[in-house]
Amino acid sequence: MTNSETSVTGEERLKTRRRSFWRYLVLAIVGFMIAGLVSGLSSSLFVVGVFPIWIPLVVGVLVLVAMIYFTWDYFRRVDELDLLDNLWAHLVGSYTAAFVFMGWYFLGELGLSGYPTAFGVICALLAGTFIAYGVRKLGLR
Repeated sequence: MTNSETSVTGEERLKTRRRSFWRYLVLAIVGFMIAGLVSGLSSSLFVVGVFPIWIPLVVGVLVLVAMIYFTWDYFRRVDELDLLDNLWAHLVGSYTAAFVFMGWYFLGELGLSGYPTAFGVICALLAGTFIAYGVRKLGLR
């Protein structure tokens, strides 16, 4: 008897793996967008007196646990090259945030600007990380 089933090629496995990864990533992004909306809504409803304090606190803890799990699970799913690109991008993002904070604080001390805000420094960290990741993915190492 002959085996009538054909084996899956490497290209097909790679295509399936990539499609599965992108589906996972899109679902996670949509899920965290919803989580952000729910956490913002619960905080707003607490501020106006509709919700007791425990509701936004529970939502915040659930979002934090989900973020920790997603980060762990994401790095478990990526290959070695993408992991290396992520590590480099996060290192550059951290340095970007540190340099922006130091420069902004220096300007604040001189009275040329306000003092750094947490939101501004986090935005610098994210921008530095995303730009460095994009540069690495374009092959400009």
